[in-house]
Amino acid sequence: MTPLPWHRAVLQQLLAVRERMPHAVLVQGREGIGKLDFARALAAGALCESPRAGLACGECPSCHWFSQGNHPDFREIVPEAAQEEEEGGEAESPKGEKAKSVFVKIEQIRDVADFISLTTHRAGYRVLLIHPAESMLPAAANALLKTLEEPPPHTMIVLVSGQPARLLPTIRSRCRAVTLVPPPRAEALAWLREQGIGGAESALATAGGAPLLARDLAEPGEAALRKKILDELARGVGDVPAFAASLEKGALGRFLFWMQTWVHDLVRVRVAGSPRHHVEYAKALQSRARGADLERLLALDRELVEARRLASHPLNPRLVAEHLLMAYNRAFVSEHRESRA
Repeated sequence: MTPLPWHRAVLQQLLAVRERMPHAVLVQGREGIGKLDFARALAAGALCESPRAGLACGECPSCHWFSQGNHPDFREIVPEAAQEEEEGGEAESPKGEKAKSVFVKIEQIRDVADFISLTTHRAGYRVLLIHPAESMLPAAANALLKTLEEPPPHTMIVLVSGQPARLLPTIRSRCRAVTLVPPPRAEALAWLREQGIGGAESALATAGGAPLLARDLAEPGEAALRKKILDELARGVGDVPAFAASLEKGALGRFLFWMQTWVHDLVRVRVAGSPRHHVEYAKALQSRARGADLERLLALDRELVEARRLASHPLNPRLVAEHLLMAYNRAFVSEHRESRA
């Protein structure tokens, strides 16, 4: 697996001396910078039988098995719902079937007990990858902790998390933390252009400097959703229930992202005079910011942070959207009108 360009140096440091590789790594950082790509490249490098400068060679039997997804010394654990999405399954379970879990359950951790304890197939390393690590239920986290406390030899456990504070402190303390950051702007733009992304500068600004997120947000369907949401926020949401109902099922996460970045830009315009994410909406943001209550915007931002944290839970998307949109509208009630009420 070829690592992303901005990850190579950190990967080489971790994989340089195979006898000193950490038994547990916590890969953490913001959305859209390639945490999972990094973790998989780390796993490939640890399993490779002919590494080059510490990285996977891409040619040995181990690398071929890894690229085909059937390496006997590699396991990847994700929530059942995420696994179904990756495999192209239906978003909803058929009637009568139990909905797929959005959490990593204790059974999944117990199922890899033999994998962790038995001799490796290739007489090298074994790697267990868990993501997102914060989705582990408490019982699953405690089951994993037992392995972290007494790690078997030649074993690497890699956790990937965008919210490491939600992990047990005892788990964090037993991992080497690797905090990834967005690449320099020039490097990110060069990579986006290599991927054939049109309007790379605008896409990168929208994603706050995160190149993989910029690539995803440039997809036609995502661009259309963004325009729909931002146009409505720019003019003020007239019919909140109707607009909330118009959002497609499963779009709650992106709705929260676009609304949060819009609110961030409103705050920036009020305080610093210029937006960060939605530069092409600068005039609309300036117009809206003039009539906004800064304290209410900041309170709404806190609500959006919490809503995004809970977005994977079985919430009612329409009700969540309605609540946040009404809070957004209230942020534009002038102090003069409030004082007369």
